Amino acid sequence: MDTRRRALAVLLALASPLVLAGCNGDGTGTAGDAVGTTAVSAAPSAAASASTATVSASPGKSTGAVTPPAKTSAKPTPTATPGGGGGEVEHCVNPMLSVTASTSDGAAGTMVQRFVLTNVSSAPCSLTGRPTLAPYAPPGAPALSVAVGAIPAGFGGLGGSGGTLVLAPGGTAAFFLKWSNVPTGDAPCPKAAGFAFRAPLDPLADADKKVPFAFQPCGGSVQVSQVLPASVTS
Repeated sequence: MDTRRRALAVLLALASPLVLAGCNGDGTGTAGDAVGTTAVSAAPSAAASASTATVSASPGKSTGAVTPPAKTSAKPTPTATPGGGGGEVEHCVNPMLSVTASTSDGAAGTMVQRFVLTNVSSAPCSLTGRPTLAPYAPPGAPALSVAVGAIPAGFGGLGGSGGTLVLAPGGTAAFFLKWSNVPTGDAPCPKAAGFAFRAPLDPLADADKKVPFAFQPCGGSVQVSQVLPASVTS
């Protein structure tokens, strides 16, 4: 009898853990809780709604996949730079110009010398009309008295109007100096070492540019053309 009671007690002791392991007190099994991954879908908050990034949880993975917001390909709008407009170009003044002797020609006692004007400034400027010239004597010689006039309209293309020329930086134009090399009577031809130059419409009389150029204007007079395009060579 004692042996049967002890055997029954052993069976009851072994059966109790199995019953307890299969039930969680509320009838819900617990065997899958140790290995399953719970996917949590949170309702978007106001802050999350403002973002374009989305997070999706996948079963069996510990991290979500993040999709970044799409990038826009907006390009900056180019700013148009005015290309000169309709504003007037300032007149060329002496500091903006260089004066260089070019080619010369002569026939029947008449000499013609071409001079090139170059815009040496960094801005465009305009030339209209005839430059002001005043021949000067060599050092130590008496002052010259030379009349300066205009080349007449009938003297080829050099007596015509040059109009208004706009010189870009580095641009060139030309003017011509005409005089006689035939003495008048017994008077010797005066000797000039050069001339003072002032650009057309340049109001700065005290800024005359001295241009070295030796010549002898017989009869005491010279003639000057208007400023002409650089393509005019004679």
